[in-house]
Amino acid sequence: MSDYTLHKLKTPKTTLLGNFFISRFSNTFGLASSAYMEHEGHYVTGMNNQIVWGLPHIFAVTLIVIASGVLNIASMSSAFNKKLYKPLAPLSALFAIAFLIAGLIILVLDLGRPDRLIVAMTTYNFKSIFAWNIFYIQASL
Repeated sequence: MSDYTLHKLKTPKTTLLGNFFISRFSNTFGLASSAYMEHEGHYVTGMNNQIVWGLPHIFAVTLIVIASGVLNIASMSSAFNKKLYKPLAPLSALFAIAFLIAGLIILVLDLGRPDRLIVAMTTYNFKSIFAWNIFYIQASL
């Protein structure tokens, strides 16, 4: 097996500037959507008394699944001794933690009041999807 080397990418400044503005637009849109949902209520995400899984829960579960997929890169470098993935292992672990924290932040925002998080972390109602998500994220971290 040949050695793999990493090379510095030569990216034009216009591409970097375009990516910067696209990410700024995405962040602004996400913050505006979060503020809209906080102001109007969860019914704008399709959540009501009949549907207990709103959009925040689906995003939180998606981020948890993404975190486990990202962590597979780190496990491939150690479990299968793949040299190609060894330099990416620390970064994949960092991304996995970031995705898990992002999922937890979404669930905290879903609570409405952040001080309820302590109650949700210490008193489990196993009939609640929210309690299962908090339990799963704690077990993953």
